[in-house]
Amino acid sequence: MFKFIRKFISIFLKKKQFIRGEINLNDRKGSLHKAWGHIFSNHLDGDYVEFGVYQGDSLFNSIEIYLEFKNWLKLQLNSKEKWRVKISEQSPLNRKIIFHGLDTFEGIPKNRENNISFSEGNFKASEEFVNNILKTFHKININTILYKGTFNNTKKNFESNMKNRKISIVNIDCDLEESTNDALNITENFLQIGSILLFDDYNSFNANENMGQRKAFFDYRKKSKFKFEQFYSYHYSGVAFLCVGKAN
Repeated sequence: MFKFIRKFISIFLKKKQFIRGEINLNDRKGSLHKAWGHIFSNHLDGDYVEFGVYQGDSLFNSIEIYLEFKNWLKLQLNSKEKWRVKISEQSPLNRKIIFHGLDTFEGIPKNRENNISFSEGNFKASEEFVNNILKTFHKININTILYKGTFNNTKKNFESNMKNRKISIVNIDCDLEESTNDALNITENFLQIGSILLFDDYNSFNANENMGQRKAFFDYRKKSKFKFEQFYSYHYSGVAFLCVGKAN
């Protein structure tokens, strides 16, 4: 009975051209919904990039949410308001994007940050397992690329696949200062005004400004060609930032 009601509501919302996501949901999936909502509200073309894929939950959720918004954009073509139809036809978001996932799939690397949650070998996962859960999207022609290895070792392959592309959302879920430094340096040339940076562990290490993602982003902002503003907080330690301009 519950499944029937949920299916009925889903069909109703799609017909009414509503997005089903809960805008006030404060977990990781909710953060992705807010991020994609920003991207589609502003019609910002760009790929989704994730550092620290683990078992693929966030990558899977991101694609699901993206498809919901894509369906919404498509349904605007049926609007009685001509301006909505025109926007839908001309939106840069009609362009096919790529979902990139970077991970060693060997767990947390050896490090000196002395945090029990981020000890060497934690968060080990299987690339094959992640590829299997992504197969459902391959059937509908969603382009996903997994890069197995350290971020620096897969950097050239990533840059080759990006070419002249830009990033709309970068999800940096790699916990440590050094790994976050690498992720930020790799994505610098592909960011644009409007890009969203998600730091899943920004307030880890007791929010110590001299450790982890806080320290990495602080150092990065001093040399980056972009300016950033805090956008929203999510889950227990995540913080999202917006790229809002070019640095002086």
